[in-house]
Amino acid sequence: MKALFKKLNHFYDEHPYWSVFIAIAVSSIIGFFIGHPNYGMLFFIIVVFFVTWRREERKKR
Repeated sequence: MKALFKKLNHFYDEHPYWSVFIAIAVSSIIGFFIGHPNYGMLFFIIVVFFVTWRREERKKR
């Protein structure tokens, strides 16, 4: 389990904005099966994008 977490963390460090795209894809698939817009998923995508953006800003400093 630690190895998987380490690989995912490395992937997140190498490609930070892919996490946003993955969140969008998963949310849209779940929203498709539910059948109506889910504002919780929209909020989740916004939070993931904000966290990714802040992490990149801190990395630049």
